[in-house]
Amino acid sequence: MNNINSDCQSEFIKCKSIWFQFLTELNWNPNAINPLELVPESFWPEVTDLLIEARYIAQSRNYYLIESDKYMDYLSKGGRPYCH
Repeated sequence: MNNINSDCQSEFIKCKSIWFQFLTELNWNPNAINPLELVPESFWPEVTDLLIEARYIAQSRNYYLIESDKYMDYLSKGGRPYCH
């Protein structure tokens, strides 16, 4: 069971990287599609639950645009980009 949890966390970390790339893309393309929402069934149910809990999927376009603005503001003030 511990290995499954470890695998879920590893997949979630990969998704987190995709999330921040999506937020960056939204900065110049407000019509960008969240790639994490394209096929959530392909993730383990536990990973999908983590994505929903982190608000990386199943949110409104407006929410994503606000989060993109926050991330761009953070980067513009010298924040380090998320990369894993």
